[in-house]
Amino acid sequence: MENKSITNESYTILDGKVHIFQRVGSPYWWAGVHHKGKYIRTSTKKKDKGGAEAIAQQWFFNIHSKILSGEISSPKHKFETVSKSAIKHYQGLVDRNIRSPKTLDGINVVLKARVLPYFKNHSVQEVDNTLWQRFKDEMYEQFPQISRGSLHQYKNAIRVVLNEAYRLGYLKTLPVFKDEYGSRKNDNARPWFSPSEYLKLHTAIRNHAKKLQKIDKRQYQHALELYDYVLFSTNTGMRVGEIKNCKVSDVRIVTEKITGKEILIISNIKGKRGGGNCQSFYGAVQPFKNILQRRNITEYTKCNEPLFLIHHRIMFNKILENTNLKYTNTEPKVKRDFVSLRATYICFRLLNDAPIYEVANNCRTSVSMIQEHYAKRLGGELMRNINKIKETEGWDY
Repeated sequence: MENKSITNESYTILDGKVHIFQRVGSPYWWAGVHHKGKYIRTSTKKKDKGGAEAIAQQWFFNIHSKILSGEISSPKHKFETVSKSAIKHYQGLVDRNIRSPKTLDGINVVLKARVLPYFKNHSVQEVDNTLWQRFKDEMYEQFPQISRGSLHQYKNAIRVVLNEAYRLGYLKTLPVFKDEYGSRKNDNARPWFSPSEYLKLHTAIRNHAKKLQKIDKRQYQHALELYDYVLFSTNTGMRVGEIKNCKVSDVRIVTEKITGKEILIISNIKGKRGGGNCQSFYGAVQPFKNILQRRNITEYTKCNEPLFLIHHRIMFNKILENTNLKYTNTEPKVKRDFVSLRATYICFRLLNDAPIYEVANNCRTSVSMIQEHYAKRLGGELMRNINKIKETEGWDY
């Protein structure tokens, strides 16, 4: 292999800032500078010293400008290095209940599995839309069936690192990633259960529990907990992760002053949007009492056990399939899962004339999200007064 080392024929210009040298086997003069442990060099493409020095001076001023602007970074600006700082900062947000630990776990997995192997040796200044497009192309080559949702997760993980670089002052502006897709993203309403479908669902779970009562006591207890989970979720609107993090002591039974009926107040909610609390609909009280009775919990305000002991995803999906409720009747069909229970709560509240702002606030989401994915899709079902007319108009249809 040819030796490309610097020969003895070398000298400096600009008060020693720029090295001019020749490499063995090359007729051209090269220029090089040191910057924070890195040696940056380029070929002048010139064989004579005079021409090489002129090119080297212009190249040095360009390099110096890029260093000042941050385009050329130091080793501490490497994507991998900044990612460690980003995770540490995000962990602090989780500890203060500003962000969800589940979201942090997801970012960690995505970074280690796909993002870091590609970006780790790049500086954060090099990460722009062009590099993002190249990364996407490589993902499509390796995983032809990769979904848009997966790419969105990768992009979010990259943004967490770049936001940290911005916070530390390594970036002056954040890059904008532009994506083009062959088809429009499916923006249908979140899949929910209509009143008749909801009745069919919890009737099926109750019947399933009865079948298990004499066959398998352990599975019977699981079915009862699943039944309570469905009722609790569709009467609180809590996210799956929020319910998973909920403890028995986070729930209080209170009497509503206006109606005199019992409701639940759930505090210390930890999930996608950090901390918060919510007020349940009346139907959440009974499943909570069922849990206390089934587990012999007397002082529930002091009980730090999880509200639900097991995540019964498999049993729930099996019941959905057996009752033909796994997919919606819309076109295109949309798959239902535990998330559909939260969507059912939101739709039920809207159909019962609850103000959108109050629904959004109770569900720890935005009004625009409710309008875009629920209210707009329910359409005429929400417009109860659309055909209301004044008697003097004299319409007769």
